[in-house]
Amino acid sequence: MSGTSARGRRPRSSVLTITVAAVGLLSIGGLAACSSGDSPSSPPPAPKAAGSAGLPGYDSEKGARTEAIAGDCDRSDDGEWLFDGTVNNRGKKPRAYSIVVDFVTDEGSTAIDTRIVKVPGVRPGSSADWSVAGAEGRDDLRCVIRNVQFD
Repeated sequence: MSGTSARGRRPRSSVLTITVAAVGLLSIGGLAACSSGDSPSSPPPAPKAAGSAGLPGYDSEKGARTEAIAGDCDRSDDGEWLFDGTVNNRGKKPRAYSIVVDFVTDEGSTAIDTRIVKVPGVRPGSSADWSVAGAEGRDDLRCVIRNVQFD
């Protein structure tokens, strides 16, 4: 009588153990039934980043994030977000810059829009202003400089 209660039923812990064991066996059986044993002839294609077409890649030799200074990020009367700033050429040769800007939600930090600002021909030791508009019709955004590269 050690395994049954006074009414002939198993204790709850035994029923729970049997239920968990049965579910585990069914899960393993289901996985085995789905497995084909054949390996695929080629790996699945790598996922592509959405919206990354045309974005400059990061090159540590041409990274210039410290040369770009963010300015104002404000919503215009037309509903567009306007972001501006300055880029300072600290190099010894003229440089053209590509600045990747994200318009990001305050809540959740989700990038809503990404823009690329091209700043051509900045002389050594000189600065150039830049500006970009994006994320039209959106509320409560921040403007973020994601990447700066020189050519």
